[in-house]
Amino acid sequence: MEQQQTSGAWVSDHLGHLLIEFLSLFDITFDRHDFFADVSLILVTLLFSAVTYLVIHRFTGTFVNKSTHGYDYKIKRAIELKRFHEKISLIVPYYLVMSSIELIIPKITILGQTINAFLEIGAAIIVLRALFSIFDITLLVLSTKQFGHRLPLHGMVQFFKLAFVALAVLLTISHILDRTPIYLISGVSVMAGMIAFVMKDTIMGFIAGIQLAANKMISTGEWIQLDNHNVDGTVQEVTLTTVKVKNWDNTIAMIPSQTLVSEPFINWYGVEETGARRIKRALFIDTESIDFLDNDMLERMQRFRLLKTHILRKQKEIEQYNKTLPEDADPINFRRLTNLGCFREYVASYLATHPAVIKDLTIVVRQLESNRFGLPIEIYCYVNKTSIKDYERAQADLFDHIYSILKEFDLRTVKPYASIGA
Repeated sequence: MEQQQTSGAWVSDHLGHLLIEFLSLFDITFDRHDFFADVSLILVTLLFSAVTYLVIHRFTGTFVNKSTHGYDYKIKRAIELKRFHEKISLIVPYYLVMSSIELIIPKITILGQTINAFLEIGAAIIVLRALFSIFDITLLVLSTKQFGHRLPLHGMVQFFKLAFVALAVLLTISHILDRTPIYLISGVSVMAGMIAFVMKDTIMGFIAGIQLAANKMISTGEWIQLDNHNVDGTVQEVTLTTVKVKNWDNTIAMIPSQTLVSEPFINWYGVEETGARRIKRALFIDTESIDFLDNDMLERMQRFRLLKTHILRKQKEIEQYNKTLPEDADPINFRRLTNLGCFREYVASYLATHPAVIKDLTIVVRQLESNRFGLPIEIYCYVNKTSIKDYERAQADLFDHIYSILKEFDLRTVKPYASIGA
């Protein structure tokens, strides 16, 4: 069966003809049995290889330097370490040497076939190294872009690397065995079921990684929380099958992509994007400290600037209601202000004027259902601090004030030991 030429064989054959044509300019007719012709071919090959290497090396080096001119020093240094210009400069010289060897040593001999097989493998390795450098540099550049943080770049690069390795292996083997790639694919398909069974976890992880990317569930730099696996930190890397997370205690967690698809987790990206983080916390009021306001207490409440308007409005409302009652009605039927109601109004007003609290988002101070710990008064608001350090400081400042002001309303919280004893 006559084999269709692979791209590598096509390049090698054409370069070989180029070398022969160049020798003919000096009236040298190539003949593998002619020692002088063989030496001439080797010298011309070395000359062409050196020239092409230097030209390509110079051109690609200049191109990389200009392309990375505006990037950070660390990025430029990382790109230099990939040695892209060196790896790509070797491709043409290698094929020139490969072409001359194939011209001198015929493939029909066992030695020629063996050497040709190693040359084909070497060509595949050299081309793959250059392609891998391109992928790695692309990864470095895209990781500096804003949209790059929302894409699983590491996983995509790994996928393309695996795809090109598989393609290179297929083409190389087909050329060595003098068979078409379609012939080899038909043989590989027989083992597809076994390979799928052995690599089941890898395949499922890869599919999960695609789901994470397609649904934009996670990306580099985001803060995620996975309570079932004690993971709470920043995503460092999203690869083909795993997600690397650096926890707040500086430990590193490697999570399978499938876990993030099949189990619930919290992504705090919305908090960082909007610049708002929620406070939802309750303090437990001792119900025995809740009471109506008497005249003395009413005067004390009017000292609060944040309560003055509220008290005047509520007093007017209550007086109007009480006038609707019979003149001989018992005072117990009258509506009156309570210290807890004034406290809730004060806390709501305090939050609305606090610089750390976002006014445009929900601010609620509400009662929850009472329990053995007392009557919960829940504080619900959003602060403009998203980092854990600033957020905890802002929350602590708010509750420091709220707990300290309780005694001004003759209120007290439930002591833990009292609740346990009950």
